[in-house]
Amino acid sequence: MKNSMMRRRPEIHILTVAFVACTTAGSATAGVISAIDNTADGTNNAAQAWKSLTATNWTYISFTVGTRDVTISSMKMAMFASSGNAGSYDLTWELYATDGLDELSGSALATDTQSEYIDAPSSNVDYYDFTTGGTLGAYTMQAGTTYALLFKSNAGSTLSWTRTGGNHAYDTSSSEFSVDAIRRTTNSGGTYSLLSDFNYGWQMNVETAGSSVVPGLGGMATIAGVGLLGRRRRR
Repeated sequence: MKNSMMRRRPEIHILTVAFVACTTAGSATAGVISAIDNTADGTNNAAQAWKSLTATNWTYISFTVGTRDVTISSMKMAMFASSGNAGSYDLTWELYATDGLDELSGSALATDTQSEYIDAPSSNVDYYDFTTGGTLGAYTMQAGTTYALLFKSNAGSTLSWTRTGGNHAYDTSSSEFSVDAIRRTTNSGGTYSLLSDFNYGWQMNVETAGSSVVPGLGGMATIAGVGLLGRRRRR
C-alpha cells in the first residue's frame, strides 16, 4: 500500500503544475490606455488656432477601435472662451455608427453632457479633463468597429476648440486604434465638410476589458501534463 501511494504522488504534482500554468498564462487584465492623443498627455502647447464649438458648429472624429472591446473612460480637450466670455458651458458628446464612408449613420448610440467652466485666457490655451459619464461612459465599443464621436456645446459664438501648437498628428500606437476622418458642420448637421489640415487638441482614454485566454505556454503545459498523466496511468 505504501509503495502504491508513493507512485501516485508525481501524478498529482504534475496535474497541479499544469493547472497553475493554464490559469496564469495568456490572460489579460483590464486597464486604462491612451487610445488617441496628440496632446502628449497635455504637455504639447495648445495654440490659439481654433474652430468654434457652438450650438450650431459641431465636429465629429471617426475612428476604428483596436483589437479589444473598450469603453471611453476620459477625454482631454484644448479650449478657450472668447474675451469677456469666460463661464460655464454645456459640452455634449454623442457616439454614432458610421456608414462605411466615415459619415454618421442612424441615431446616437450613447451620449454624455457635462457643464464646465471655460476660461478666456489672454495668451495660453488650457486643456480641460473630462471623466466620461452618461450612457457614453457605459457603452462598450466593439473591437475592429468604426465609430464617430460628435462634439457639441450650448455656446453662441464664444467657445472654441483649438489645435496644438504644432498641429500634431494623433498618436494611436499604444491602442491599435486608427483615426479615419475629421468632419465639421456650421449648420447643425445639415452638411459636413472634411477637415484635412486641422487636428484638434484631443486625448481619448479607454478602458479595456482584457482579451480571452490564448493558448500559449500554459496551454502547452496543460497538454504536456495531461500526456504525462496518461502515460503514468497506463504503466
